[in-house]
Amino acid sequence: MIESYDAKSIAKKQGFDSVFDFLPIIVRSAQKVARPPISGFSVVAVGLASDGRIFIRVNVEFPGLPLHHSIHAEQFLIANLTCYPQTTLTNVVVSAYPCRQFLQEIRAAPHIQISVLQTHDHDFMEENEFRPLSYFLPNRFCPHDLLEKDVPLILETHDNGMILLSQQFINGQNDALDKVVKVAERRARDRQA
Repeated sequence: MIESYDAKSIAKKQGFDSVFDFLPIIVRSAQKVARPPISGFSVVAVGLASDGRIFIRVNVEFPGLPLHHSIHAEQFLIANLTCYPQTTLTNVVVSAYPCRQFLQEIRAAPHIQISVLQTHDHDFMEENEFRPLSYFLPNRFCPHDLLEKDVPLILETHDNGMILLSQQFINGQNDALDKVVKVAERRARDRQA
């Protein structure tokens, strides 16, 4: 993750007008850290959050396992965003066509703007041209087709009702341990979807 002030500073030092102009450079640079031993196809997803932070993730494949056990770069990006509560993804730059359905599982999906660096010749996109997810997934099936409007989705905090059963044996015996247990329980219970 690159903090907002660092992203702006790096983009400026590199001679870019904005962070948006810098995103494709990050994608190309990050392709070196992708781990595609099966497909040989390095995929990078760079996400720009509403607070200006930049998140970078790559695809990961596992030798000896079927390809469907791989972690898509976009999936990795969204899963990592769960560690940063209240983070809203506004833009995604990917090195190749994105794993669209996974992105669709975010409540803000219709507002996410996507730029694809490597496209097929018949569907050329200019660099830094952003289009909504609906462009890439026109007949989408989304959580709203199945769930009530207020059901928590990916990146949304919810209380899963988790309680620590052994807490009754810990309470009062060690104040420091008791505090750690309470914090862990609260974080697990309030964990994002």
